[in-house]
Amino acid sequence: MKSNIEQQKIELLRILAKGCNKHPAYRAIRKATGRCEECMVVWHARVRLMELDK
Repeated sequence: MKSNIEQQKIELLRILAKGCNKHPAYRAIRKATGRCEECMVVWHARVRLMELDK
């Protein structure tokens, strides 16, 4: 179980590290506007990562 959670965290961190190709400055500090699909993926990765850390 713990191994699975660690793998999920690694994948989410990879998404955050990659960021958005169109908006390289976006790092999910605040919520994405919703206009860019890639920024939304990064934002959802951050939210999911924070849920796993609780």
